[in-house]
Amino acid sequence: MTGVLKRKFTISAGLLALLCALVCPTVRADGTGMGDLTITLSTISGMAGQQVIVGGTLMNSSTNTLYFANESLNFTSITVPLQQTDVVSNAFFGKGPGSIDGGLTLTVIDLFRFTIPDVPTGLYDLNSYDLLGGIDPNCAFGIGVCDVLLGTGSFTVNVQGTVPTPEPGTMVLLASGLLAGLLVLRRATQ
Repeated sequence: MTGVLKRKFTISAGLLALLCALVCPTVRADGTGMGDLTITLSTISGMAGQQVIVGGTLMNSSTNTLYFANESLNFTSITVPLQQTDVVSNAFFGKGPGSIDGGLTLTVIDLFRFTIPDVPTGLYDLNSYDLLGGIDPNCAFGIGVCDVLLGTGSFTVNVQGTVPTPEPGTMVLLASGLLAGLLVLRRATQ
């Protein structure tokens, strides 16, 4: 008799698991998880000591309006002491969006700014920008479930070297060479 009970229990558990898989919502429902917001950033280029304002594109693939509540900037390949995230503060002061409607794409959004540190020239990747929030309109006020990671964007920092300025002696040599060439041409034509 225990073999029959075991088989009935196994079949019941299997049917219950199948029913749950068909009826329960997916792990990422609209406005409640990673993947609802695509953040696109390009490579950031500049010289050491230069402050860079970084814009990006936000695309909401869900059907819900997503409200922004918090953001973070993560540099893993370089240490950047001077940095500031802008989306939430810009929304608070009316200088940028505080939300994005379902199915909408926002372009050239001021995401963050930082000063490129004094590091050797080269590419520094594995950096990311995260935007958190939720589907509750009160997220802008810190009320409700607003700590959902809506999206993350990766970016590379291209630290460029300084363009060498010609020394005054080089300019004098160039000018005197041109002048001598003109004199030789003038005498040759006479």
